[in-house]
Amino acid sequence: MGNVGAKLDKARLVELEKLTKKKFSRDELEEWYTVFHENYPVDQYPDGMPKDTFVDENMEAHGGDQALWDYLFKRISGNKETITFDDFIDHMAIGTRGSPEEKLQWTFKFYDRDGNGFIDHHEMLTIFQSIFKMVEAVELAQQMPTDQNTPEKRVKCIFDKMDVDQDRRLSMEEFIEGCKADNTIMEVMSLLR
Repeated sequence: MGNVGAKLDKARLVELEKLTKKKFSRDELEEWYTVFHENYPVDQYPDGMPKDTFVDENMEAHGGDQALWDYLFKRISGNKETITFDDFIDHMAIGTRGSPEEKLQWTFKFYDRDGNGFIDHHEMLTIFQSIFKMVEAVELAQQMPTDQNTPEKRVKCIFDKMDVDQDRRLSMEEFIEGCKADNTIMEVMSLLR
């Protein structure tokens, strides 16, 4: 099965430590490498995990819609055709070991679909409509107050709270400060990690 059981050489481990900002030990990197290649053996997936596999696996595990998983794939892969081990471990480093600030910065960039440095109402609504289709989000929505239990209501509430300068878009600073002040936003956003 491809590279399963293969050890990473020292130079490759140093490279991965740099990439992940030493969020994982060398043993953990070896373990993640093994798991990744057990699931996506090099002989079957020489370039990494293909988009259709990523989308299918996540839709089966979490629900949601294809557009959300396509977009998340694009963000993780950096617009490539596959998710390489490096892409995967970099995402895992932020998602599982990143500081709250790093996670919020990643999340802001995820919502800022057009990359202009701001999240507008439409960008956030598009993501929330997809997230609310996920199994975990349906359960979370049932626990939310009725004025926040749909994507439209939730996005309106978020903008009402976060858009300090009322310019109908969120800067990274507004977004991060607003998320720190509202745990339910963090719960919904954590569904993508």
